[in-house]
Amino acid sequence: MPQFDKITFFNQIFWLLLLFFSFYIILLKTFLPKISSSLKARSKKLLKSNSLANDLNTEEFSVTNSSSTLFTRSASFCRANLTKGAGQSHEWLHISNKDLTASDLKNTQIAYLKNFSNISARKFVI
Repeated sequence: MPQFDKITFFNQIFWLLLLFFSFYIILLKTFLPKISSSLKARSKKLLKSNSLANDLNTEEFSVTNSSSTLFTRSASFCRANLTKGAGQSHEWLHISNKDLTASDLKNTQIAYLKNFSNISARKFVI
């Protein structure tokens, strides 16, 4: 068989080893440094993006907390002012009602009773 020929057996092993080690050296010297540099750059980029993401998360948390406290304070301020305004308007309406009843409606009631008595007296007179 030609594969096991003792004359060509050494030549085949020599060329196999020569090609294998040359290919290995080419990979080791050219391709592996490029691959390792791209992997290092990728890991640095991932670390940087992770730190930026953590910074953004902390900033988002602080903004959320400050906005919620601001909303709570503004809501309590509005509630207090609305309650105060409602109380003042109730007092104003009560005082206005008393004043109206005391002065204008009393005069109107007296005039109504006078007119009613005049009408009633005319009935009996006629």
